[in-house]
Amino acid sequence: MTFYNVPSKHYFRLHHPRPRFKNDIENVLIYIASEITAIGKKPIKDFIGDLDFAIKKYPGNLSKKQKTIDNWRTEIDALFSFIVQEGDCLKPSNRAIELATNQDLVKFFKLFCYHFQYPGGFLKPHINLEFLKNGINFRPCSYILEMLSEVEKKEGVRAGISKSEATHCIFNDLRVTRDGRPSKQTWNLIIKNRQKDLEYDWTGDVVRYAGDILDYMVQANLLVKRPNNKYYINQVESIAIRRFLNPTNDLFDYYEEISDVSTLTLDEVKELDAEWVKYFNTERDEGFFDTDILALVADTSTQYQELKSIIDLDRVIAEGGLSSTGSIGSIGESLILNHEKKRIVQEGRPDLEHLIKLIPSMYAIGYDINSREIDETHRNIEVKTTSSSTPLAFMRFHLTPNEWSAAESNKDRYFVYRLMVTKGSLKLFTIQDPVGQYKNGNLSAIPRNGMDIIFDPNKCGKEETLLI
Repeated sequence: MTFYNVPSKHYFRLHHPRPRFKNDIENVLIYIASEITAIGKKPIKDFIGDLDFAIKKYPGNLSKKQKTIDNWRTEIDALFSFIVQEGDCLKPSNRAIELATNQDLVKFFKLFCYHFQYPGGFLKPHINLEFLKNGINFRPCSYILEMLSEVEKKEGVRAGISKSEATHCIFNDLRVTRDGRPSKQTWNLIIKNRQKDLEYDWTGDVVRYAGDILDYMVQANLLVKRPNNKYYINQVESIAIRRFLNPTNDLFDYYEEISDVSTLTLDEVKELDAEWVKYFNTERDEGFFDTDILALVADTSTQYQELKSIIDLDRVIAEGGLSSTGSIGSIGESLILNHEKKRIVQEGRPDLEHLIKLIPSMYAIGYDINSREIDETHRNIEVKTTSSSTPLAFMRFHLTPNEWSAAESNKDRYFVYRLMVTKGSLKLFTIQDPVGQYKNGNLSAIPRNGMDIIFDPNKCGKEETLLI
């Protein structure tokens, strides 16, 4: 058996922090983002104390030692930039607040992949210094997408890459990470190795870092992983992928301002960490990397178009005054509107279908859809949508002060439709009269600019089949 190895003069291993919760990363990130956002701005010691308490409350952590809790906190802070320091205080970052509010994990991972590059402030200063002195300057997600896109465009075939190929032909090779070897040349190397039946070192510790990035790209819906353990471009995400291929002026270029890397000190490197956190939390336009739920659910372009035609999304957007056909909220509301119209028809009242309307967002009356019961009374629906590449425990959502007030006024005529969108799956759970359920002790409500709701499906609400 012959192995491929990067020539020693070109070998440099890239790495980054690896969360101890990687196998449950999506549940953890929504939970931690929500907790950090709820903590708000506090003195450093108080903020850390509150965050440690929140980490311990996460299922399975109650008996964990303080060292493990500390590791969770530092890994979250380093890799995902959820925390910003302001003077003597810490506060939630833009990315943490966005994730807590919108619960759009697919968009979060797109933004993460878009900003992630080596070197970066996620590394400890002495490691970052080593990266800088070796001339590393590499955006892995853009490089991988460029390579696979170029091959598919020129050769007209689906192009996939394994974790081991990414590790040994891309991530650990200075010809790529320092010298910017054209992606076409890298692909030619991969094909040449396949033709020679060369093997790679598949050891978990060896391939884990490139594997992490590929997995994050799957969670961003940019790549799909097939049973052959290769990763392929997700063709229904062409708009998002084009943004990665043309990043314009979005590079983190602060390290390039260093005139002489050889004299750089650890303190000077550490000073750049704050700039990295700022860059990682760059404010983006509302539609930047919106999650197209239909693209997440659909496996093919054909299926995507079929779903889009079924719910007549463009008409719904126009009638409801919604912002974007790619917005998680817009499409979630569109799906529920379509569901409600089908429900009332199935219940024997097709004459009421025309009365079911999406409320234009400008009115801000505390719910998204005005529907009907078969006795013609109103059913007012607030839609809460979460998107993720894998199924989540989605028993949390947030109601704004306006939504909570509307729920209190409308009582049993107020419904929350909790929509969970994962790859190839749509799951719907409905809760009637959330304020009443709270007063009866069937769900928890924690004040935070409105209410953070945590519910137990065994105590309130019910799962329903989404009608499409």
